Amino acid sequence: MNEENDKSKIATESKQRQEKCVPNTTQFMRKKERSAESNEMLDDTWAELTQDWQAQPTAKTDIAALVKRTRRRTYGAKLCFILNILATLSILIAFVYGIYQGEWGEPVNIYLGFGGLFSIAFIYFEMKVRVAAWSKLSDSPEKAIDNAISGCESSMKYMRITQISLLPFLALVNWFIYSLAQTSTKAVLPAYLFANGFMLVVFIVVDYLYRKRKKERQQLLKIKSA
Repeated sequence: MNEENDKSKIATESKQRQEKCVPNTTQFMRKKERSAESNEMLDDTWAELTQDWQAQPTAKTDIAALVKRTRRRTYGAKLCFILNILATLSILIAFVYGIYQGEWGEPVNIYLGFGGLFSIAFIYFEMKVRVAAWSKLSDSPEKAIDNAISGCESSMKYMRITQISLLPFLALVNWFIYSLAQTSTKAVLPAYLFANGFMLVVFIVVDYLYRKRKKERQQLLKIKSA
């Protein structure tokens, strides 16, 4: 009787263990399925992020075109520098001729004299800016971006010098028109409007070019740091 009770008890305990194992196995399978789903979602998310990152626009530039543009602008700057020197020499020659020949009159001679001095000062500062930039130029494609940045900075400085130089020239031109009006019967208002309007247009154009070069420089700096 005791043996039958023991066997029954053992059978009952075995059945209870099996019943406990079934829920544990089910829970383990569910956790495994959830883990697999989570890993799959993570892989999909990572793949999407990778595609988005690869699809982002990157700063690119054509090195050959950049070198060509920098070289063309350098030639233009040198031509402009030479023309400014020739204009300054022309003013000085006209001033010396007027002084020795006495044909221009006092207002013209004063205008040419101060104009020549202002032009010499302008050429001096322009030469410092241009020579500093040209000394850094290199034909190496690896230096293309650096050369372009240096060219932009040189142009920006030149334009600032041009804008500043307009102030003394503006005062000189207005004085010159006023002096001529003292001995002329013609209306001076059109002359004032033309001279000051011309100076204003030059200032606006130079300021526009300055902002354009500044924006271009910022773009080149972004490309360089990328």
